[in-house]
Amino acid sequence: MNRELFSLKNYQGINSWKLRKMSLLALASAVSPSVLALNTGTDLNLSLKPIAGGMAGAAYTKPQEVSAALFGNPATLTQFKGFNFGLGAAILEPEVDNYQSNNGFTNHSHSLAQNYIAPDIALSGEVSPGFVIGAGVAVDSGLGADYRTQPINGGAGLGLGGAGAGGAATLPLNVELLSFSANVGTAYELTPKLSLGAALTVGFGLGQFGTAGNTTGLGGLSGDFGGTTSSVHNISIRGAFGATYQLTQDVKIGASVKTPLEYNYRNVLSTTVGGAQEYQSVKVEQPLEATWGIAANPTTNLLLEADVAWKNWSQSSLYKDVYDDQFLAMFGGQYNLGNWQFRTGYSYATQLLRDEPNGTVGGFKGVGSLPLDTSVPGVLNNNDLVKVVQTTLGPVVWQHTATAGLGYAFSPKLRLDAFAAYAFEGSASRSTLALGEYAVNSSEWALGAGANFRF
Repeated sequence: MNRELFSLKNYQGINSWKLRKMSLLALASAVSPSVLALNTGTDLNLSLKPIAGGMAGAAYTKPQEVSAALFGNPATLTQFKGFNFGLGAAILEPEVDNYQSNNGFTNHSHSLAQNYIAPDIALSGEVSPGFVIGAGVAVDSGLGADYRTQPINGGAGLGLGGAGAGGAATLPLNVELLSFSANVGTAYELTPKLSLGAALTVGFGLGQFGTAGNTTGLGGLSGDFGGTTSSVHNISIRGAFGATYQLTQDVKIGASVKTPLEYNYRNVLSTTVGGAQEYQSVKVEQPLEATWGIAANPTTNLLLEADVAWKNWSQSSLYKDVYDDQFLAMFGGQYNLGNWQFRTGYSYATQLLRDEPNGTVGGFKGVGSLPLDTSVPGVLNNNDLVKVVQTTLGPVVWQHTATAGLGYAFSPKLRLDAFAAYAFEGSASRSTLALGEYAVNSSEWALGAGANFRF
């Protein structure tokens, strides 16, 4: 069967169109990873820090660990006088279930992209009165999916022969994006009440999109559809700027902004759409972010903090095709009882998925021999495939996250901390003209611990 059979311009006959519907569904799934981030979009923010993680990431105004200051609002570094060092790690477990249904048939695919470890290292030193510098390394964002053993079923219920019961194709998706950040930051206490800070991030990103493994029911497609992905990497930089102000003895306010972090993943996805085989490149951009918040000590032993983050996903490369701008509200508290610290937190995220996505994802024109951004009147809207991408992307459809944390100070110089977090299950679904219904249920949990030293 030649490539022209799958060209919508050369469409002839209902049987050929059924094959095309199966093929287009395969394309939509092949560019779709599941999500790694705990609370908003693909960003981790401060949610996996040993102390801030127990306060739902509410640490942009009065953080309790140097890593949260360095990777959050850099102006807060002036709150860490002397020498400070933090070392921690967290395990993140996403639970993503995809459902594809059409003509009474439903297929369930569970992503096996789990057991993510996020290391966290930071230190700071006061080099002169009121002037602090810091440095550290952490994982700041990511995506991941592995459907090699529980593949997405393409063309479910279309009744195509030779593809196994209930569906036309099985798709062994294997997709991953990870971003590691090395930060250097400085802060200066202009007055006893006002501090300003800045940080530079050097990011190292790993990217992979496509299929990897055996594919059934796709014998009519040209090329090796079971191996369209490449594993590539890139580096990038971003900046952060912040300020804090002590309103009263017990109340502090703060604000910060982070510039976008854009990775250019070259030659990451194979396609033969339009002729000879080629590898496509894509830009993936973590968005512009603004935060503001307030922290207060109602009593000597109690700290309460409330922060808000706004993320400009609608202007970020790749994500703008499926995401809207988003607000994240974070509330956290810490109570000191002797050498013990008890923490709790809650975060709320506004809905992230666009109701009407674009017709492409990151400008990809196709995967293998299958095209994106294609429409057939009365049968396929140009963004139907991207609606499928939204639901098989393992989106952050949860909106509520609860956290708890515990710390113990062995001495004024050493404290051990741990936290647990759970993002309550959310769901999303999208309908298409002829490809059927697509839905996702997803949740996440995380556990982390670390040691903080202060001299």
